[in-house]
Amino acid sequence: MGMQLFIWIGLVAIIRIGSVQSGQVRRIWMQDHCRDGVCGDILIDRTDYVIMSQIAVEKHTILTFVNSSIAKIPHLMFDTFPNLQILRMENCSLETFERPQFEGASNLMNLFLGYNRLKEIPQNIFLGADNLEVLMLNNNELQTLNNNSFQSLKELKQLSLDSNKIESLPSGVFLPLQKLMDINLARNRLVSLARGIFDMNVNLTRISLAGNRFKSFKSELFQFQRRIAFLDLSDNVLQELILEFPSIDIVAANNCDIRKLITNGIVRELELRNNSLRDIPHISNAPNVTVLDLSHNPLGSLQGNPLRRFTELVRLNLSSTGLHDLDESVFKKQSRLKSLDISSNSLFTLKITMFDHLKELQYFYFQQNNWNCDFLQLIMTSFVKRRDITFIEDSISPEFVDDYIDGMACWYENTKSSKKCDASGTRLTDAAMELAIVRNDIDRMMEAMDRKFIKLFQILEDIKLRL
Repeated sequence: MGMQLFIWIGLVAIIRIGSVQSGQVRRIWMQDHCRDGVCGDILIDRTDYVIMSQIAVEKHTILTFVNSSIAKIPHLMFDTFPNLQILRMENCSLETFERPQFEGASNLMNLFLGYNRLKEIPQNIFLGADNLEVLMLNNNELQTLNNNSFQSLKELKQLSLDSNKIESLPSGVFLPLQKLMDINLARNRLVSLARGIFDMNVNLTRISLAGNRFKSFKSELFQFQRRIAFLDLSDNVLQELILEFPSIDIVAANNCDIRKLITNGIVRELELRNNSLRDIPHISNAPNVTVLDLSHNPLGSLQGNPLRRFTELVRLNLSSTGLHDLDESVFKKQSRLKSLDISSNSLFTLKITMFDHLKELQYFYFQQNNWNCDFLQLIMTSFVKRRDITFIEDSISPEFVDDYIDGMACWYENTKSSKKCDASGTRLTDAAMELAIVRNDIDRMMEAMDRKFIKLFQILEDIKLRL
């Protein structure tokens, strides 16, 4: 049948790529357009009936398409390239699949179809690609999937559906993917997930649900996963987050509206930037936490030594949390800390002895505060430069500060006789403290307005897409 087809095509006038009318039979000599695994300047309309090169090209195991507009993958692609292992057709205007699309693709292991115009994944379309391990469908226009969209992909380990328009998923859509380890569902329109949707994906270790519309999260979705290395819930509308995992390496829940966090089990890294937390979250297994990012939360103060149970912290970020004072013993238990960020707060002076416990500190970010110049000179000479600790210089305009010390902005106390800070860290007057807080409040107000404007813009864009 195949030979008869080629004989019939031989009777048709050969028409070069880019100069045909849609709907005509087309013969493509792929060798003319591919060199060293890179194919370019190919135009294929979705109504074209394409016949690939008559002779198999066995030497190519990798193909990357550039500067091409290909509405569909030619159905004889894998007859022409029988040994193809990696196929990259990103940003090619791909709109649809043509059956039988992956017949003869048993050697294909990596398929990249991101940044195209795909709207659906037909049932059983991947039959023939039995050994596919990586499938990237990010940045398309997918809206719905069905229970047989990924049928036969029993070897698949990584799947990306990032940045599509998916609103719901059938409960059995991932059932065939029993070796799946990494799934990315970020930046879709999901509000919830069906109970048991991941029950057969017991090897999952990396999960991204960021940028959807979840108002709540249920850990039972991943009750059969033995170990999760990474879970991303950022950019959702969560107000309460309850994590019930025996053990999880990294949880990212940035840019939500989280006001309460409960953890039952071991969490090693917590990223909670830009939420609504007013206190350090109570974590039942705090000694296991090595990274804690609470930046851009309205903490205000750290009273009562709330970090005393976080004894294994390696990185701590308290940037933009409204801090105007720190207790002398706040870092007493953090002897393993290597990176500390207290930048963009209202701090003006501290007890210099509070840094005595930070024996392993290598990175200290304390720019964009309201430091008193005398104290800043003291901390620079007796701590930062003495231990050769890395820091970032300030970016405040010279006209708004009194002085710079080693690139760090500072202010002198508004009194006629400025008191020098000694080793105990003499504090400034109440008036200076109030001035520092006012400066920070203005900065925080501007940041809040910026974030609200961005969210409003996103809502308007979403409404525009729906219309």
